[in-house]
Amino acid sequence: MSNPVHTSDQVAVRVQSDTDDDSSGGIGGCVTMSRALAVSAHGLTLNEARVMMLACRSIDPRCSPYKYAKDGYVKVRVTADEFAQLAAMVGDDGRTPTAAYEGLKAACDRLFERRASWREGKKQIRLAWVWKSTYHDGEGWAEICFSPDMTRHLFMLGEKFVRYRLELARGLRSLYSANLLRLLMTQKDTGFLAITLEDFRHAMEVPETYRFADIKRYAILAPIKELSEKADLEIQFSECKRGRSVYSLRFVFVQTAQQSLPL
Repeated sequence: MSNPVHTSDQVAVRVQSDTDDDSSGGIGGCVTMSRALAVSAHGLTLNEARVMMLACRSIDPRCSPYKYAKDGYVKVRVTADEFAQLAAMVGDDGRTPTAAYEGLKAACDRLFERRASWREGKKQIRLAWVWKSTYHDGEGWAEICFSPDMTRHLFMLGEKFVRYRLELARGLRSLYSANLLRLLMTQKDTGFLAITLEDFRHAMEVPETYRFADIKRYAILAPIKELSEKADLEIQFSECKRGRSVYSLRFVFVQTAQQSLPL
């Protein structure tokens, strides 16, 4: 599992640029992280994943972490308004619903316990996401302090990084969809991802009890459908077998044209 994601020599397809303007009124900015972190198991719930995406969006990965360092570690702010936009909770009246405040608070309650995990050769890496997370009751915002070891996976990344527009994750209701989006974005320049079933199971955090039929139903077909509807990603997948068992998966994807919104 030292190199779980494999690239292809296929002709590249274009996924909309991270810097393209978004005219739909959605949430802007990009999520950037090291490739190792992108293909890891994140160990987060959906609400926690939303908070961490927003926290990553709040920093410029080209800068030194010292730009954001306060009290010795990187500290950023995530608001309930941002959380509501990412979760597509904002109503027609433009007000932030109570569920957004509750979701942000609930995520902060457990973030300190969460770990990302991956293998590097014979080493099993487990890395804490945050040093501290603090929700400010009555004010609608949270303070997220990244753990010191996490900063090297978020700043000054050189060439080994993954970057995608936060808007692509807007309104996703499944953690599997968020995880699949992250995996696909590791190969957005080619539009082709090949990954072993074992590594896919790990990165998608599929329960050990799941048979392939369960993985296909819940962690492949359902996320593909949601990403098609909400992220405008056209995704095709195929199974590669060794004998009678599925050994690896291949995904081919491209971002389709945004649908025009009615006036």
